[in-house]
Amino acid sequence: MLIKSLKYKNFRQYKDENVVEFSVDPNRNVTIILGNNTFGKTTLLQMFNWCLYDHANFNDNKTFLLNYDTSSNMFDGENEDVLVEIVIIQDGYEYTITRKQTYYKNNGKVTPDKSKLNIKYKDKNGNTGFVGENVSGSMSVEKEKESVINLILPEGLSGYFFFDTERVNNVSTKKDVTESVKGLLGLEALDNAVKHLGSREAKTSVIGKFYTALSTDNSDKADDALQLIHENEEKRIRIAKDLESIQEQIDYFENRREVLEKKLRESAETRALQKQKENLEKQVKSEQKSLDEQRNELLKSFGGELSKTRYFFAEPLIERAFKYLEHAKVDDKGVYGVNAQTIAEIIKQGHCICGCEVKEGNEAFLHLMEELKYVPPESIGTTIKNYKKAIKQYGRMAAGYVEGLDSKIKAISRSSDRIDEWQEEITAISAKISDTNFAPIEEELSDVKARLKDEEDKKLSKIREDDDCKRNVEKYKNIYERLTSSSAKNREILRYIAYAEKISEWIAQTYQEKEQKIRVELEERVNEIFAEMYSGHRTVRINDKYQVSLITMVNGKEQRTGESEGLIRVKNFAFIAGLVQMAKEQISSDDSIDLKTEPYPLVLDAPFSNADEEHVKNISRKLPEVAEQVIMFVMEKDWKYAKPVVMDRVGAQYNLEKINEYYTRLV
Repeated sequence: MLIKSLKYKNFRQYKDENVVEFSVDPNRNVTIILGNNTFGKTTLLQMFNWCLYDHANFNDNKTFLLNYDTSSNMFDGENEDVLVEIVIIQDGYEYTITRKQTYYKNNGKVTPDKSKLNIKYKDKNGNTGFVGENVSGSMSVEKEKESVINLILPEGLSGYFFFDTERVNNVSTKKDVTESVKGLLGLEALDNAVKHLGSREAKTSVIGKFYTALSTDNSDKADDALQLIHENEEKRIRIAKDLESIQEQIDYFENRREVLEKKLRESAETRALQKQKENLEKQVKSEQKSLDEQRNELLKSFGGELSKTRYFFAEPLIERAFKYLEHAKVDDKGVYGVNAQTIAEIIKQGHCICGCEVKEGNEAFLHLMEELKYVPPESIGTTIKNYKKAIKQYGRMAAGYVEGLDSKIKAISRSSDRIDEWQEEITAISAKISDTNFAPIEEELSDVKARLKDEEDKKLSKIREDDDCKRNVEKYKNIYERLTSSSAKNREILRYIAYAEKISEWIAQTYQEKEQKIRVELEERVNEIFAEMYSGHRTVRINDKYQVSLITMVNGKEQRTGESEGLIRVKNFAFIAGLVQMAKEQISSDDSIDLKTEPYPLVLDAPFSNADEEHVKNISRKLPEVAEQVIMFVMEKDWKYAKPVVMDRVGAQYNLEKINEYYTRLV
């Protein structure tokens, strides 16, 4: 299949009519269309989808396709057409596929009519005609046209070859990938042959119709047995659909379980760091509480008890005063605590506290009078002596108070230092780990496991139910065949059935062999292409559903790897390129059955999105080698890397010029 040209008129921001001629030269098989974001690259890609399949996928979800300027300038009663026409070469035929939609303006409102599809063909001998022209009935004509479109390129495969890189995350995880790949690689014919031949239990299949045609000679028992065979087989069909749905759920939950378990496994170090961080945070919290208590105690000690607070301010003055008085030259013969008033009181009483008589002129009286010289207020020395003793005691009290304050301040300082050290350690740990909350992951994993068990229980129940139906089918088949095997006609029909069953068995076996061979070869091709596109050490694995995963070796064991956006792009292109390359060749394990395949073009929007310079070059180099035709809508920033390696394969190049938001011109 080759795309010769694309003609359009008034499609979204593409005003008026224009034609794009694509390169069909086998040596220069690349067409480049350059344009930056919002210039209309995606719109060009969607023209293909709309023309072929009558739908277009835009981010704004708008189905109004008529150019805005054109619709704004319409008057009541006027109409304008949106048109896309694609010319395709397929298997020696040239098809001109045209889809047109007319828009009418009435009462100030522009509304579309239903789109109309037209397919003109020219065969190998130059004869021309229109698809559906010899079919009666409008619905039949439309179905005939749709049938031809799907023969050219089945809609299920279109996403692979009209590829919107920025909107499709991963083509290899699509649900319909298995059927799509079968169709692409030529296996669909074998699969359809097996389904067409069917089985004795499938009454609409070839074998089933033979089986139903067996003559029962009006035997009610035979008719009842046949009815029960069909009922049980129909039930088995329903069970098979249920099992398919259940298996999809099991696959989903198994994949999800694997992802979650991988997260938890890979997070072992992170979890240890997280635990260390949590312990430090607890220590900080505890130490902060202690620090607050110590600060409150300090404030209480300093500001709460005024009788002691003076010690803090007096302590340095007391020390200075004491040092000064230590060196002062004073007579300190006086008795500490005795003053002139005390002596006067003893003389007045006439006797001393020791019991001696005191009267004027005696010895005791004379000693007391002598003491008056050394006691306050007569003696400064005694006063100083008394003061020194007082401040010494006061100083001891002040020193004890200040020492207590100092101890509290040092404890506060130590707590603050510990908190600062732990906070620095917490910051360092935080830089090593993400703020992942593992509880939701573990909670989801538990839920996934429970759901997985439920689905597996459902599956076992359905399998048991299917086994019951299978036994019933065999039971009633034996009854039916015993009742219908007597006549010669029936024996002949049974012989036809036996032949058909052998043919079906042979085709099914051939299908399985070819499908296995093709899948293995596809994996090899994809790995070869991936190795040329990707600068790393990962490999590709393709499972029996044609879903692709990336593998790396860790300690000698294969493990699935995480995938960045850029890596997903490379994997996608390797997968598609492998499919295209195999479709380009006719794959056959032997000469018994020739699997008819058709080479396809690749039409790619933003193929280098999220890919680095090296991968842009690798992809650009490889795609033209494997595809018969490559049409790429590329941004200027990516083209500068792709151009040096692909320019010698470019047969046509266009630029998009954005005039305004509603008008892009292709030059």
